[in-house]
Amino acid sequence: MSGLAQPDGPADRSDVESRLTDDAHSHHESRSEMPVPPPAPTDGAKTTEAPAPPPPPPASTGAAKPPETPVPPPPTRMPTPEPTAPGRVVEGVVTQVSSESVDLLLDDGRPAVISRRNFGLHNEEPSSVLSVGDRAFGAELAREDPKNRVVLSRVWALKRQAWDKLGQQAASGEIVRCRVVSTSKKGVVVDAGVRGFVPASHLELEPVRDLTSYVGETLELKILEIDPRREKLVLSRRALLQKVQRRERQELISSITVGEVRKGRVQSLADYGAFVDIGGVSGLVHLSELSWYRVSKPSDVVNVGDEVEVKVLDIKVKKRRISLSIRQTTPDPLEAIDVGSIVVGEVSRLVDFGAFVLISGFEGLVHLSEMAEYRVSTPESIVAPGDEVRVKVLSVDPGRRRVELSIRRAAEYQG
Repeated sequence: MSGLAQPDGPADRSDVESRLTDDAHSHHESRSEMPVPPPAPTDGAKTTEAPAPPPPPPASTGAAKPPETPVPPPPTRMPTPEPTAPGRVVEGVVTQVSSESVDLLLDDGRPAVISRRNFGLHNEEPSSVLSVGDRAFGAELAREDPKNRVVLSRVWALKRQAWDKLGQQAASGEIVRCRVVSTSKKGVVVDAGVRGFVPASHLELEPVRDLTSYVGETLELKILEIDPRREKLVLSRRALLQKVQRRERQELISSITVGEVRKGRVQSLADYGAFVDIGGVSGLVHLSELSWYRVSKPSDVVNVGDEVEVKVLDIKVKKRRISLSIRQTTPDPLEAIDVGSIVVGEVSRLVDFGAFVLISGFEGLVHLSEMAEYRVSTPESIVAPGDEVRVKVLSVDPGRRRVELSIRRAAEYQG
């Protein structure tokens, strides 16, 4: 029968099955050599290329090492916002403002808010200070609001800036200008960016009774004590006034010349003399320069507040001392006393060796030997303080400032 050859017997059937098995093995091996595609990327992860297969390990005589598994690169992550750092001062742009709060977008992308109670040192309305688009700053607080906004304190940041500036001014000795906002029992409270205090004793050179008159005034002050941790700031105005006074006094002393006569006012009295103010500078009138006659205490001649004329006797510029005289502004009574003349005087005081008699504004001595013709043991036996007596001028010594008088020789002359 012609046509296709038919398989003969069982041997032919086994050959066919053998060929089919070989084709299946060949097809399986060809599929195992094909590259396996990488798994599909998951949502949110960045697609990366599959790493190239590592080169085959070099042949070695030892045992074969298994190939190393390549480490894939870490996935790329989006930057996370910076965490809240309490106390750190940050800045941003105002996105919304009202009378009660300010919304900001910080430079690092975080939303933030400043409430009115944390906005100004004097409870200002935020809308009166800032507008949308302005830059603003504040110190981060250790919390967030229900809207997940960073809560800022502008008050805290302003105080930190003020303390830093005051610390620099204290170190350099710079003058601070502050406005007086209120008074207390011991001084006045000033606004220096933070609360400051000026004791009443440091307001003026002289004691101050009415402190309320300073409220609203702007004063130039010097920092005496500063402690930001305790929020303590003490200032002084007197220190600056003393500096000005010393400069003016130095200029005035330089303008004064020895020998000139000036008008002044008695400032105070001491056991050894009187202090007189001559236009901003004080000079001493010694007890011996108060009067031509003997003075036991300054109040016998002048009182505090009296206006007097004084003569400049000496100036010590470096020590800022001026010696003055009241008596030398009047004629010397010795010039009016003539030797040999007989005058009437008043007994001013008694001593063991005689009596002093006041004539022409000057005290002259009547010795015991010049009181009477006979021997006198005590002056009380002849005269008493306040008596008027006739005396003869025996001698005048301008250099030693002495005048010798005689009662008995005046009596002889009269007799």
